[in-house]
Amino acid sequence: MIDSERIKIAQTMAFAVLAFSELVHVFNVRNNNKSIFKTGILSNKKLIFAILASFVLVLSILLIPALRDIFSIAVLPSENIFEVIVLSILPLVIVEMLKLLKINTLKNEK
Repeated sequence: MIDSERIKIAQTMAFAVLAFSELVHVFNVRNNNKSIFKTGILSNKKLIFAILASFVLVLSILLIPALRDIFSIAVLPSENIFEVIVLSILPLVIVEMLKLLKINTLKNEK
């Protein structure tokens, strides 16, 4: 694989990870103290709809050849898809661990 192809794949991975991780991270910022499992993941129907719509839009950019050309992104090799998924979910895991350890909250927050 030549370097320009590798760069295009890396840029595509960066785009996908940034887009999907923000969609996952939105659940973390709903409440700074409570876990997403205590606040209720499905309690805000409009938020769920917005996340699903955004997910479909990003996925369509990644999968539809005409949109890939417009955005100048590459087809992700199958071995990189797992990395994108893991890196996209990582902010959720990290923030939930910080909430569990009560590291990210201020002392005067209740």
